[in-house]
Amino acid sequence: MIGRPERRVILHDPDYDPERFAMKFRLTYQGPLLAPNNGNRRAKHKHEIRKQLHPQLRRLWEQHPYLKVARQPDPLLGTTTSESLLRHLMEEHYRFRYHFVPLVTAELSLTCSIDILFLRPTMPGQIINSGDLDNRLKTLFDALRMPSQKDELGGFDEPPDDEVPFYCLLEDDRLISHVSVETDVILEAIPNKSTIDPNDARLIMTINLVPSGNMGWHNINFVAT
Repeated sequence: MIGRPERRVILHDPDYDPERFAMKFRLTYQGPLLAPNNGNRRAKHKHEIRKQLHPQLRRLWEQHPYLKVARQPDPLLGTTTSESLLRHLMEEHYRFRYHFVPLVTAELSLTCSIDILFLRPTMPGQIINSGDLDNRLKTLFDALRMPSQKDELGGFDEPPDDEVPFYCLLEDDRLISHVSVETDVILEAIPNKSTIDPNDARLIMTINLVPSGNMGWHNINFVAT
């Protein structure tokens, strides 16, 4: 074993209760994970991360039994015609030529906890001591949410056909209720690279959705019974 993995709780809500988890799934990311630097907010880089997560979330909506229900027409959402929760979210979050579909929204009375296995080239402990972890995680959290301004698209001004709609995890990163991180050493180069770059990361993110309000038509599809 090389060194000792480091564990750290980054954010904790006193109301966080793991027994209330309604849905659990994992997202993965591998590639560079860069911290903001000298006024560079890394908008293009953040959207590239979103683009890697988008097909994973699309598959979740297509296969998870509760989300499959949410893709079907719901008369409680329509006026003259019924629409699915998916279509409702697409229309409510249309921004900058994109139909975003965030899974965790205030309207659905959902928050989420995130547990991250963070593999990176440096030895365990060093990244935490340097303070670099917080900055790189800020990049990640921004990439998990839908953009709030056009310049956050980083030049990707129009989605290709396979990004209509565009799936993302969060409406707003303020809906994250709990974050914990375990760091360890990455021992294999990411695909299409022959060497390990100091900025490379391989992330396994365990996402737990947590109801934050009363159950109703707006979030019943997300609750296991």
